[in-house]
Amino acid sequence: MKPFSFFALITTSICFTVTACTKTPVIPTQPIKSPAKPSVKPKIALVLGGGGAKGFAHVGVIKVLEKNGITPDLIVGTSSGSLVGSLYASGKSASELEDIATHVSNNELLDYSWSKQGFIEGIKLQNWVNTQVDNRPIEKLPIRFASVATDLTTKQKAVFDKGNTGLAVRASSSVYGVFVPPRINNKRYGDGGLTSLVPVQTAKQMGADIIIAVDVSSPPKNSHPQDFWALLDKTFAVIPHQANAAEIKWADVVIRPAVGDIGTTNTIAREATIKAGEVATLAKLSDIEQKIGKFQKL
Repeated sequence: MKPFSFFALITTSICFTVTACTKTPVIPTQPIKSPAKPSVKPKIALVLGGGGAKGFAHVGVIKVLEKNGITPDLIVGTSSGSLVGSLYASGKSASELEDIATHVSNNELLDYSWSKQGFIEGIKLQNWVNTQVDNRPIEKLPIRFASVATDLTTKQKAVFDKGNTGLAVRASSSVYGVFVPPRINNKRYGDGGLTSLVPVQTAKQMGADIIIAVDVSSPPKNSHPQDFWALLDKTFAVIPHQANAAEIKWADVVIRPAVGDIGTTNTIAREATIKAGEVATLAKLSDIEQKIGKFQKL
């Protein structure tokens, strides 16, 4: 027998290697599934309109949304909606908001003035809000927030999305002829309801995908209001309601609590107003969930 040469061994090894390398790959019989498309979370805006004492209904709206796991990425408010919205944006829960709403007194919010521009100064309101939000400016609040006021010189809408939170709320709530208009950067500002009662367009301009708007407006019935919340109602007697209707139609869901007859501000009435917000939101809950679900499937 001839000895097995080294070159034969190498040749045999190469042949086996080439054969193995050139062997036709096995094609899988089942198609490879593409990875599932991740669901996209929409940017949800909660728009809280002005309405004086009727703004307590916003707390009821927030209670239902929170209970059902619907948290806004953006909050935009006018007048009393700005006040409630700023506290919510600061991280307060619905139960905390309800406790504040049912216990805050006029004495905590009103400071009277001898000014010809108005008989309420508004500094007390400003300081109270800043205390509630731990003296954080708007841009430092956990939830993005914007307060809508009116530039009294140009008569145009003004949006505050940074700076002193209490001052922005004060500007948004300063009913013309009642509150002394605050000065910000050498401009005087008044109630946002004069130019954008339910500021849906502002939310859209700030990038909202789904807008939940809360409209608590109705003409005031008390011609001689005596407390803070009823004073805010005076603005809405002169609001151009056609303009409000034109703007609010751009919302994805509109919640209208049944608060037309509510004008007083005792504790029982506040609780009833909050309840009205809950009832109205529950009626719209399926619409809200459908809008969110539809967006996530896009």
